[in-house]
Amino acid sequence: MKKKVLCAIAAVVFCLAVPVGALANSAEPPCVTVLVLAPPGGLELTIEFDSAQGEEPQRLSGDRMLWEGYYRFYGRWDIDPEGLTGARLVAEMGGESFALPIDPTGFARYNNLITLDVGARTLTQGQPWWRQPLLVVLRVALTLALEGLIFYLWGYREKRSWIVFLMVNLVTQFGVNIAILCFLPAASRTYDAMWAKVLLYGPMEVLVILLEAIALPLLLKEQRKRTAVGCAVMANILSWFLGSVLLSVLPV
Repeated sequence: MKKKVLCAIAAVVFCLAVPVGALANSAEPPCVTVLVLAPPGGLELTIEFDSAQGEEPQRLSGDRMLWEGYYRFYGRWDIDPEGLTGARLVAEMGGESFALPIDPTGFARYNNLITLDVGARTLTQGQPWWRQPLLVVLRVALTLALEGLIFYLWGYREKRSWIVFLMVNLVTQFGVNIAILCFLPAASRTYDAMWAKVLLYGPMEVLVILLEAIALPLLLKEQRKRTAVGCAVMANILSWFLGSVLLSVLPV
C-alpha cells in the first residue's frame, strides 16, 4: 500500500516538474452571421478591413438551410475592433461584385446577425420583421396538423372537442415557441439546433405531454378520460419527433 502511495506522489511531482504543452477548448469567439434570403448560386462573401495592422480579407464560411443562406465570420482575439477604421462586405457572384460598409464594432459581439438583400444590395442589422412570425406559424401549423390527425383518429368529432383541442394546443405551442425564440439564437448553427433538441426541446415536450395529459381528460367530454390521456400522449410523442425534425431542417 505504501509503495502505491509513494508511486502516486512521485507521479504527481514528476508531472508538476516537467510541464508540457496542451490544447484545450476556450470560449467561443465572437461571430457575425450574414443572413441571405434565397442566395443566388455561387455567392461568395468576403470581409475587407481598413486597419493600420493590415488585416487580410476574410472569406466567410457559408451553409444553407432551405431558402436561407448563412455566411459566418468568427472573430479572432487578435483583431481589435477599436483599431479598425472601417470594414466592407464584398459579395461576388456570376462575374459581378459589389461592396457594402459593415460596422466593425459588431466583430466583438456574440450572435451578431445582419441581413444581406442581394437584389437591393442593402445590408441591415438584425433580421426581417416577418421572418420569426413566419417560422413560428410554420412550426405551429405543421404540429397542429399532425396532432389534429391523431385527435380525429381517436374518434373526436364534436365541435366542442375541437375547440378544446385548439385552445390547449395553441397555449402549449405558444410556450414552446417562446422558449425557442428566447434560448436559440436566430440563424443558429446545426450544433445549436442539436443542443436545443437535447437540452431544451426534450424537457419542454415532456412538460407538454404531462400538461395535456392532465388538461384534456378534464376538458373533453366526448370520450372516456383514459382515451383522452392516450390521445394526448400519442399525439405529443409524434409531435416531439416532428418538432425535432423541424428544428433540424427548418430555419430557426
